[in-house]
Amino acid sequence: MWDDLTPFLVGAGPTATVLDPDGTPNNILDTALGGSVQVDWSFTGTASAFLPAITFTVSLFADPVGPGANLQLGAVPVTGAGPAFTTTIPVTGLAPDAYRLTTLITAVVTATGGSLPIAGFVDGPIIQVRPGP
Repeated sequence: MWDDLTPFLVGAGPTATVLDPDGTPNNILDTALGGSVQVDWSFTGTASAFLPAITFTVSLFADPVGPGANLQLGAVPVTGAGPAFTTTIPVTGLAPDAYRLTTLITAVVTATGGSLPIAGFVDGPIIQVRPGP
């Protein structure tokens, strides 16, 4: 879901897909092996011509289902001409538990670092991290 986009820039996604170490989609990961989250999004509209001037930051958070602190798993800058973007963030070091993942995408002007009113969110999925082999 994208917030604060104009009719001149329409966002699709973002989507977050949990992957096993071999790249297979799976919401159950082993502690010892970990996995990753692939985040995909795209834009259409006449303002798409400005996408090469933007740096997106994709942040991934894991919130235990139950007691425990919210953890930031990573933050990755993404630049490019677009209109489609993808990045992958590793999921490692989580203790066995169930976690709700939240993905946040923010944007700045690459040249100045000035923030833009563009933000994308994915609330979920819930994953299980189990003791590994």
